[in-house]
Amino acid sequence: MTPWRRLFQALPDKDRQRLQYLTVAVLCILLWFWNISPALQIHQQAPLQLAKLEQQSETLKAQQLQAMALQKAPRIKAQDASAVLPQIMASTLGSGAKLNLDATRVTVTMSSVSAEALAQFLEEARTQAHALPTEVHLQKIKAGTQDVWRGTLMLNLPSQ
Repeated sequence: MTPWRRLFQALPDKDRQRLQYLTVAVLCILLWFWNISPALQIHQQAPLQLAKLEQQSETLKAQQLQAMALQKAPRIKAQDASAVLPQIMASTLGSGAKLNLDATRVTVTMSSVSAEALAQFLEEARTQAHALPTEVHLQKIKAGTQDVWRGTLMLNLPSQ
């Protein structure tokens, strides 16, 4: 017999019973904190995680559709793209930007352009002129209560 077992057998019945209850209580607490509680937390967070994954899935599907539409869109020549880009810039960025065309490379210099206008310009430049941003040097500045961007944006036009 082990020394612990002998010590346990030597205890009075009430103390042995209390020690058994204490052991069961400690084991239950350990079981709760190591097994049941983490599983319960995961179970409670599952609907939120599923909703988040569903939203991400919808976003990816929309991006996939957009990519497929861009792939199916007819190819545009650099001349046509360089003719369309100034119109896009004028309609989205207004007087807050200047355009410099150099063959298939375009430099847009911005002095004060809102983030929304910049995003719209980039989207339309990508879809209509097939222009891809290659280099960006922007700085966010405070203009009253609104943040605006200034700096340069380099785009590559299609080479065909």
